[in-house]
Amino acid sequence: MKNQSKQEYIPHVGDHLWRLVKVASFGGLFLSLFGTGIMWAGTEELNSSPLVWKISLILNFVFFVAIWITYIPVRKTDRLIGNGLLSMFILLSLFWVVGLAMFYFYFVFAQMNNWVRAIILSGVSAALAYRGFVILKDIKQAFASKKTLLPRMYFDEGNSFSFTRDAVGLLEKAKPERSPFKEWHGWAAILLAPFTFVLNRLLTPLAGTGHGVFLVLAFLTVPLMLWGVGIFVQTVVIMIYYPMKFERETGKPVLMKDW
Repeated sequence: MKNQSKQEYIPHVGDHLWRLVKVASFGGLFLSLFGTGIMWAGTEELNSSPLVWKISLILNFVFFVAIWITYIPVRKTDRLIGNGLLSMFILLSLFWVVGLAMFYFYFVFAQMNNWVRAIILSGVSAALAYRGFVILKDIKQAFASKKTLLPRMYFDEGNSFSFTRDAVGLLEKAKPERSPFKEWHGWAAILLAPFTFVLNRLLTPLAGTGHGVFLVLAFLTVPLMLWGVGIFVQTVVIMIYYPMKFERETGKPVLMKDW
């Protein structure tokens, strides 16, 4: 009996986005439902309206449908903008758990002093917005200082532009490393919640018994949110904004290559 060599897998146009849409829709639905489950579990303890987790549940399925609607125009293609949009949905699903369920749900609906709530929500939100601004500024400066970076990332093939996985690495090398644990605003956001609660405990009695669990969650989720904001901004810029810009200016799409 002759030994038959295994046939190597040959990727076809649209294979990557087909795999990604399944991860984004079904994996994203699992993550967002998990976040809604956390809200449901905390509703009674926080004495919040059950309408919160019910609205969250409805939005979970709205997101699921929106992902497939987004996929339809780019199906059976290798367009980079499709990869960017689906990746954006995956990041939003992660934020549903880490940001909405484990952080904002508690600090919005828990019974606490209003000034404590305002300090924590405004402080962490400002840190997230600031990090997004810094990442965007770093990307712009990288393209401005290295004139060859943009054409190396988006290689002109004649009828289209090609974008490989190595292009992301080129950008990472060109811009400064931004770790939430190495920047002052990151540590300020991480320590803001426990510091404010300790200060409040010293000044006035703190109502409720579940603060300890949520403080631990807040301590763990803030650096994850800071990290996620950076990935989100970079994804939007290099996989959505520039592909749309190039196609609008040249009429040529940006396609993924060797993915």
